[in-house]
Amino acid sequence: MTDTPSQDEIVHLARQAGLDLPDAYLQELVEAYGHVRAMIARLPAGRPHGDEPAHTFVPQKFLPVKE
Repeated sequence: MTDTPSQDEIVHLARQAGLDLPDAYLQELVEAYGHVRAMIARLPAGRPHGDEPAHTFVPQKFLPVKE
């Protein structure tokens, strides 16, 4: 992630998402946003789609066996 958004940008993003929060909650959201960005930065990136288990799941294997 690149530049950290300003407080006004975070509030704008929250309002775009449909959050109509009181000022006290908006301040908490702004503070928490920095922690969220730090967590996102720690997520590994650039992995192939084949590494995702959802792409290898075959639901038909869990159907009842017909006798």
